[in-house]
Amino acid sequence: MNVRTDVRMDKAQFFDWLQHQERKHELADGRVVMLPYVTRPHSQICTNVILALGARLNRMAFGIHGGEFAVETSDQSIRFADIMIEPFNGENARSTSNALLLVEVLSPSTMHIDFHEKLDEYKSLPELGTYLICAQDEARVWAWTRSEGAWPDAPDLLEGLEAAVQVPVLGITLPLAEIYRNITLR
Repeated sequence: MNVRTDVRMDKAQFFDWLQHQERKHELADGRVVMLPYVTRPHSQICTNVILALGARLNRMAFGIHGGEFAVETSDQSIRFADIMIEPFNGENARSTSNALLLVEVLSPSTMHIDFHEKLDEYKSLPELGTYLICAQDEARVWAWTRSEGAWPDAPDLLEGLEAAVQVPVLGITLPLAEIYRNITLR
């Protein structure tokens, strides 16, 4: 379960405070939100996506991050997408706003956030080309892809292990069979 607190802070305060926390948190509109622990399928899907991306992307051109590198979505919000791709940048930084691809794996307690708050925040990122939400228990991916500078009103829904996600901003295709490798599906 995501736990929203009444603690409010700016981004600099949040990053300083975060260094001393044992649990993972985000900053949502200036308010601290504690994130849930994940399940094995959640973790496996993240690993599968990272491995699939690593096999397809030039690691000298793109940074592949798994959940621990922050995405600045506004002046008051810091998010930690499950997976984030950005143009490679060797700077020692805590965050970026230059994400090209963001991936979230659904958890029951974060579904409303991933499909609403994060969707709106992520779509405001100027470089983002694709946002994916992956179900945990079935081969189902919702894909929003910016085309000619505009986001679609509704996502593409990809279902079944034979389907594949197109990620034009990276020039790659991700088969759902790879995303869901070693996952027990309903």
